[in-house]
Amino acid sequence: MPCQARACFICLLLFLIAACGRHEYVGTVFDEVEPAAPLRGQNYDGSSFNLADLKGDPVLLFFGYTFCPDTCPLTMMELAAAQRALDNEAPALAADLKVVFVSLDPKRDNLARLQPYVHAFDSRFLGVHVTESELDALKPAYGIYSDPAEGQSLADDYYLLDHTSGVYLIDRAGNWRALFNTDVTAEELTADLHALLR
Repeated sequence: MPCQARACFICLLLFLIAACGRHEYVGTVFDEVEPAAPLRGQNYDGSSFNLADLKGDPVLLFFGYTFCPDTCPLTMMELAAAQRALDNEAPALAADLKVVFVSLDPKRDNLARLQPYVHAFDSRFLGVHVTESELDALKPAYGIYSDPAEGQSLADDYYLLDHTSGVYLIDRAGNWRALFNTDVTAEELTADLHALLR
């Protein structure tokens, strides 16, 4: 094989090896590093919650509500499965990871309701209540929409919320790092976390 052809072959081989080792992200990874928007409220145990206090630990942040019949519990199940997978695969990362559920339904999701809800998935998860006025300020900061379903009202005894869904990854520096769709599986999520937080 001529030297030039051999050099081209080696370059191609090295490229293929590098491509095979490159992780393809399932989540949307943010190119620009920006601090996550401030978030304050109350954890389910009555203690004050401030997202800034979690700086130094990676955070998975999910906005939902406890009366949600489908997307929210399914997403929480996958987050719990990812947490358990990390317990086995990367115990140090699992110990640092904070999973935070923030209610979009402050009227009904009081602290007493949040505690059994998040603990049904994993006792390490945080369940945060914010006031209605605080929630109104948070929504645009996190690109969230939530409103009663068509024909329903917050004044009703029972109502469903139409809302955007996604899981934010906030890195140890407190920056937005990635956004995952709520149909992400535990396996996909843990693979992305390994790649993003190594």
